[in-house]
Formats: sequence, C-alpha cells, structure tokens
Amino acid sequence: MRRSATARAFILCVASGLVIVLVLATSAVDSSAGWSLPPALRAPGAVSLAGGLTLIAWAEVALLRTARSTGGFGDAPEVLVAHGPYRHTRNPIYLGAFFLLIGLAGWLGSPTLLLGGAAFAALMHVFVIRVEEPATSRRLGAAYDDYRKDTPRWVPRLHAPHRRGGDSG
Repeated sequence: MRRSATARAFILCVASGLVIVLVLATSAVDSSAGWSLPPALRAPGAVSLAGGLTLIAWAEVALLRTARSTGGFGDAPEVLVAHGPYRHTRNPIYLGAFFLLIGLAGWLGSPTLLLGGAAFAALMHVFVIRVEEPATSRRLGAAYDDYRKDTPRWVPRLHAPHRRGGDSG
C-alpha cells in the first residue's frame, strides 16, 4: 500500500520531532550534570551533521523516485532500490541518522547525545538484522538476497560495481 504525500511528510516530521526531543532531553541532562565535550569537537560535529543530513536526503530521493516510498515504518519499498547511496551501503538512512546524532553531539558539546548516538547504532544493528532484513527478504525475494551478498550493511563501499538489469541508476 503506497502512502500519500501527506502521510510521507507526517512520517518525516515525526522522525524529525523525535530528534528534537532527544536533543532537548540530552541538553537538559548535560546542563544539570555540568557535562560537556571539548569545544574542539564543534567543527567535526558540524561536518558529521551536514554529512548525515546529506546522506539521508540522498537516500530519501532515491527511495521516492524509484519505489515511491520513504522507507519509514509502514512505508516499506516494494521494489529493490540499488542506486544512489544504496549502491554503497544497504542502510544509508540509518547510517546518516547515526552521523547526524554524532554530529549534533559534537556541535552541541553533548556527551549524553554522543551516548544516545551510540545506543541508536546498537539498536538499529539489532533491528536491521532481526526484523528488517528478514522482512525485506520475504518482500523482495532473490533480488534482495543477491543485493545483500554484494552490498555491505553499514561500512560503505566507495567503488560499488555497476549493477546489471532493472535498477542500476
């Protein structure tokens, strides 16, 4: 079932809202405890934040153009997307979200948010392995299984091979 543009926008707004709540909560914890990261992490944090946002946007564009899906909960793609950032890693949105959280932590000087980013990465790893990959394999079949063999889960391969057939974009 394809979601409407309004439903897709709502999913993205909820995800953005959750990040804002996380940032506010960790800022409150950090300030009440008097914790902060070194100011030297501000510039690398800004770079990581920008990179994470860029990766998420690139992945969303690839999903929307090819699968007419955001990839959000309840809006899983019904076709394999293996171009754009998906040529290099199977999970560019989660990877981008991790870099966004780590970048925010550095930029804001928040050790609590840094721990939150690490916890997010661990939770996503378990979720992807136990829930998302099996469900995607059932939904997309052999094409996804072949893609999974050729494309790394997390650490992007910079020189991805050109795929033959349907979705080589």
